[in-house]
Amino acid sequence: MPMVTVIVNAHNGGRTLAQTLDSVCAQTFTDYEFILWDDASRDDTLAVAARYVPKGLRILRTAGEAPLGLGAARQAAIDAAQGRWIAFIDQDDLWLPQALSLMVTRAGSDERVGMVYGRTLRFWPDGRERDFDHAHEHGPLPEGDLFLRLFEESCFICISGVLLRRDALQQVGPVPPQVRIVPDYYFFLGIARRWEVRAVQQVTCRYRMHATSMTQGSRGKMQAEILWLIERWASEIGPALARRRQQVHATVWAVDELFRPGQRRQGLRRLWREGSTGFLLSRPVAWMMRAVRRRLFAPAWKQHGLAA
Repeated sequence: MPMVTVIVNAHNGGRTLAQTLDSVCAQTFTDYEFILWDDASRDDTLAVAARYVPKGLRILRTAGEAPLGLGAARQAAIDAAQGRWIAFIDQDDLWLPQALSLMVTRAGSDERVGMVYGRTLRFWPDGRERDFDHAHEHGPLPEGDLFLRLFEESCFICISGVLLRRDALQQVGPVPPQVRIVPDYYFFLGIARRWEVRAVQQVTCRYRMHATSMTQGSRGKMQAEILWLIERWASEIGPALARRRQQVHATVWAVDELFRPGQRRQGLRRLWREGSTGFLLSRPVAWMMRAVRRRLFAPAWKQHGLAA
């Protein structure tokens, strides 16, 4: 049994996949098995992946020509995993060479730990870099009991920068069919509900920003799934927090609809009935304050030498 199973979920990712796989092969930690789950790609994803079979990559593929969707594809890959821990890296993201080593070391031998995550940087084609987690950009990443914080601050953990205990994933249970786009958030909430979370303050992952990413094209569906997750755990987080977070995500969903032809009336109705105009009006001020803070203060990974 390997210590870690590395899972790459891919769908039409041939353009960036080689860089991702190279970053896995460059890891200083080597006690891992290496799986790529191809979800019915129609580009050269399989041809690119085939070049890494001699380096230990095992390629698994969705049967048929119809994609399963991210939730079911993640679950299928988990079911094939043998490692004690599971580390995902998506087809367009990159690991720094010490990513696995730092996270495995931070996990230690404490059986209470169900998840370890590292600091992730977003990066753009023009060379810009920014912390994935703006809430903790200028301070330490939080640890311990993060269940409520993952609701209060939304999902501030990047799936490509996390180590998940396989036993904990099995206890959380399979990804529900309602969750096709945000299985990562489902995993994090389910594990944080019962297990301790630890953080690696150093940068371990680089998250690629581009216009064709799934996040950019599925904002409305994503908010709908998050609302379903809030409803699922509403009794455990309390009615006040559940209602507040429902208003926030309904507002984000409504704004997405307002910018889509044919959905503007629906967006206005959603904003009026389910959203929060107060939250909407507060956003420009929040964005401005973040921009000012970034100009005045360097992020934590630059201040404290946390770039791996």
